[in-house]
Amino acid sequence: MTRRSAWLFPGQGAQRRGMGRELFDRYPDAMAAADRILGFSVRELCLGDAAERLTDTRYLQPALFVVNELTRRARAAREPAPDYLAGHSLGEYNALLAADAFDFETGLALVARRGELMGRATGGAMTAVVGPGAARIVDLLAEAGIDDVDLANLNSTEQVVLSGPAESLRRAAGAVTAAGAGRCVPLRVSAAFHSRYMADAAREFAAFLAGFELRDPRIPVIANVTARPYRPGEVGRLLAAQVHSAVRWSESMAHLRSRGVDRVVEQGPGRVLTGLWDAAVKDAANGSAAKPRPAAGSAPAPAAAAAAPDGAPTAERPAPAGPTPAAPASAGLAPAVPAAAMPAPAGPMPAAHASAVPAPGAPAVPAAAPAAGAKPSPYGARAGGGTARAVSGPAAGGPIGAAPERLGSAAFRADYGVRYAYLAGSMYKGIASTELVARMARAGLLGYFGTGGLRTERIEAAIATLRAELGPDGGFGMNLLHALHDPPLEEATVRLFLRHRVRFVEASGFTQPTRALVLYRLSGAHRDGTGRAVAPNRLLAKVSRPEVATAFMEPAPEALVRGLLAEGLLTAAEAEAGRALPLAGEVCAEADSAGHTDAAVAYTLMPATTGLRDRIVAERGYPDGIRVGAAGGLGAPESLAAAFVLGADFVVTGSVNQCTPQAGTSDAVKDLLAQADVQDTGYAPAGDMFEIGARVQVLRRGTLFAARANKLYQAYRQYGGLEAIDDKLRRTIEDGWFHRELEQVWKETREYYLRAGRPQEVERAEQDPRHRMALVFRWYFVHSTRMAMRGDPAERVNYQIHTGPAIGAFNRFAAGTALADWRNRHVDAVAEALMAGAARVLQDRFSSLAR
Repeated sequence: MTRRSAWLFPGQGAQRRGMGRELFDRYPDAMAAADRILGFSVRELCLGDAAERLTDTRYLQPALFVVNELTRRARAAREPAPDYLAGHSLGEYNALLAADAFDFETGLALVARRGELMGRATGGAMTAVVGPGAARIVDLLAEAGIDDVDLANLNSTEQVVLSGPAESLRRAAGAVTAAGAGRCVPLRVSAAFHSRYMADAAREFAAFLAGFELRDPRIPVIANVTARPYRPGEVGRLLAAQVHSAVRWSESMAHLRSRGVDRVVEQGPGRVLTGLWDAAVKDAANGSAAKPRPAAGSAPAPAAAAAAPDGAPTAERPAPAGPTPAAPASAGLAPAVPAAAMPAPAGPMPAAHASAVPAPGAPAVPAAAPAAGAKPSPYGARAGGGTARAVSGPAAGGPIGAAPERLGSAAFRADYGVRYAYLAGSMYKGIASTELVARMARAGLLGYFGTGGLRTERIEAAIATLRAELGPDGGFGMNLLHALHDPPLEEATVRLFLRHRVRFVEASGFTQPTRALVLYRLSGAHRDGTGRAVAPNRLLAKVSRPEVATAFMEPAPEALVRGLLAEGLLTAAEAEAGRALPLAGEVCAEADSAGHTDAAVAYTLMPATTGLRDRIVAERGYPDGIRVGAAGGLGAPESLAAAFVLGADFVVTGSVNQCTPQAGTSDAVKDLLAQADVQDTGYAPAGDMFEIGARVQVLRRGTLFAARANKLYQAYRQYGGLEAIDDKLRRTIEDGWFHRELEQVWKETREYYLRAGRPQEVERAEQDPRHRMALVFRWYFVHSTRMAMRGDPAERVNYQIHTGPAIGAFNRFAAGTALADWRNRHVDAVAEALMAGAARVLQDRFSSLAR
């Protein structure tokens, strides 16, 4: 991996009297601007401080911001810019300034307001927990029944900070001490910073931020709230969330290590962050490092309250890796994360809690007020933070299902870089469009672009568009639809993914492993420094039969591996590492769904799939296990809740996303989908697998496609060729359905295959009348899809619209709300509505069972 560097900026607590002494005279213009904007002398404050204002957040934070920036300028004058930037709480503003997200004067204004808001906050307290038992804090709080304390700061594997009511913190300290899990050190702060209790300050700061123009960073900046680089358009949102969100410093350092960073330089007074980096490197060597977690959003936050003098821990200063702990940095507009629902910052957790590690919280999105007489919006209130499996039992420590971030597998969220264990699945022909995928990414979620039926040039253009919109670290996925009749296309598509370093691929329509799948999964596979097998490419396989699930849960077939090895497409190291990995790290059990379907039932398919997973993982000893997801029929919160209860590590939606403004299909199709009910679907032959009788589920209401397609398949089974079709049926097909003679359709089809470089299909058809008939009938499936996507009103009865009953369920769920109109159903809004609703359903159901 390429070796890279990062500059780190400290936050409140790093201050000391005399800081900046050697810098102030070198930058007179900056000092003059700071004094003018702040209304006091930064030099006098740092060097004299006769009034002891360096313990006052309102003065301390702007002064430290200035010293950090001058330190950076001095460093930048003698060495090149780093590859990454990061700042601890207040220091994040310095990182963003260094990345040109705003200018010096704007940064001063933001920090001054932040310090004012944080200095004004009162009530609550903070306590640092230091020691190897810090990893157990989640379990200890849950066992003690403490659910009103938040994890405010995750500095290292042996140091976390709790925030909440003083009495609850005393109980928490007692639980930690009784368990021998470490030392608890109360911090000298005036409020419960980085917690749910800072929500009012966060909202006030968000309103202040709205008055500034903020740019995307020119150098990747790791956000405190997400532990991932800022994505385009996220600066204001993530800064606001920082006010009442946890500072995920250990996870941020883990992300830097994962990106090849091996050198950091601390830009400001002290060496606290350098010490934490050294501790993180040591943890990585010992195999106990925090793993990078998904991205979320946030915004500027008020600073911590009064700092302790000269080196004492404060609300923003992480303690050195030694004995004295640090309090958290800033918080975020994201909802608070209950400590009992937060991830342990240390290394491996007990198996019972391995999937209960939460992802970073995301900014709260207030629901719009419904129109007069309307039902409440399905968005609901979004709670923050959470554990992976909100349905795992009372040990969660609070109301089960209280937050959507708590649903599913936290390890999945970390590996996929998402706020929720929720994906937007692909829809062929680019219906799952670049616009849809990009919108999901900007919301801290992930979607798959629909490559099925597209040429490689179109797929490559889509990748380029997504890279341009989302930046080099933007998260997106691509679909790989099994090309039954064109294996070279399948392999060419995979080579395209590898060339452009596409890290997330959804495999659909496969009944067994293929060369292309093995090539994608094993390319880049290796053993890490600990000897653990690792694959950089994440393959999610959609399955609807146990034998297919088994094939993807086992390592890649040895014959395929050896073939690729012999051709030089895999190295010996990749092949060896691949033998210790499942072909797919994620297997999605797809119940009766849109498009290709076996009409499986989720209530039986999910237990069968999770049971297979448990057996195979136990037999194979895979280091990261296998995550099992659920898809099909997910159109209402109750459906998602049921999936998580059945053991889903994540969910994948489909039909509901086709009826959104971002879907790449016509408004006419979306109008039809928005009127559908749960009974308005039917089954038809699959055009790409016509001859073998595979089926797809389509919209039945308002279109005759299903009936006509089934009639064509019956004719294919009944007749030996086009010439054998009886006159009545031929006239019906030509005049009523195709609007052209069958010979004309064959002429168009023949020309298509010749242009596509597949003359063998033409040769076969000219020798086999039945194959010629199949190709002509398959023309109708292409035509019906094209007409639907164009919205041709004259062809409405022929529209082929892949969808499952989930769209009807969502229509019922959204009735009477703003989401009843599909034009308001932005793909991320659908995700928010379903996940927040599922969390409420689980909370209500489990609460009723407990009574």
